[in-house]
Amino acid sequence: MQVIKKIVSVLLFVFLYISVSFSQNAVDISNKMFENAKKINTVIFKIVSKERFGSDYKLIEAYFKKQSTPIRIYYKQLKPNYGAEVLINEKYSKKALVNPNSFPWINVVLDPMSKSLRDGQHHSIYDAGFDYFIKILSELFEKNKNDLQNLVNYKGEINYNNIQCYKIELNNPSFQIIKYKVQGNYTVNSLASKLNICDYHIIERNPAFKEYTDKITIGTILNIPSDYSKKLILVINKITYLPVYMEIYDDKGLFEQYQFNEVQINHVFSENDFSETNKEYGF
Repeated sequence: MQVIKKIVSVLLFVFLYISVSFSQNAVDISNKMFENAKKINTVIFKIVSKERFGSDYKLIEAYFKKQSTPIRIYYKQLKPNYGAEVLINEKYSKKALVNPNSFPWINVVLDPMSKSLRDGQHHSIYDAGFDYFIKILSELFEKNKNDLQNLVNYKGEINYNNIQCYKIELNNPSFQIIKYKVQGNYTVNSLASKLNICDYHIIERNPAFKEYTDKITIGTILNIPSDYSKKLILVINKITYLPVYMEIYDDKGLFEQYQFNEVQINHVFSENDFSETNKEYGF
């Protein structure tokens, strides 16, 4: 009996040691991802997105060029409505030049936060790339810094689209839907940014608000999630330490899913890359 107890104790110790090691490994990988993402100023990539709206999901494939400083973005939609384009550069200040590739068949200048450009998408064009989600994740890590081993788990190495990757899973036990009393005056987007949640979550759960620029006054009571996600699955490139795939869940299930393809980091752009006169563009 004494021998059995010792064996059980040893096995329990080994199990706990492995669990802690895997969790620590996941934390180290995540921190490396945060570190590498901060070094990015320019990025080119294709994205396949799947986002929940009501009980349905909307699928979009798109091509991006993005420069963070100064902010410049070129977007081309691949599926559906192939050929729709959006351009942001200094010329248009806080507006975007849009080629809808459909009616009214002319270029238009729109607010990137307007319903016209945000309709059917969880995120604005400014959120493209890695900056936005790295901010979400790093703040979630900071919020749970004393309990990271219970938040993040290492799930091993996998081959994803012929890329050797790490797989990490985050489970957030403190996630819940709460009643939140607004402490100041905000827009839907600015409040979501302050609270580190998706602005679509506010619109989805509070029918009084229809657009991301809608004003929310002090004292308003909102139904919102306590955090961005209840569960998050990350597949991270072993070489670049950047995400190639992610799944985000809330209390209703899969909220959004993203796949990053053909990623190029810190490419040297020319002025032509963000010009409507570029002959490869359709403006």
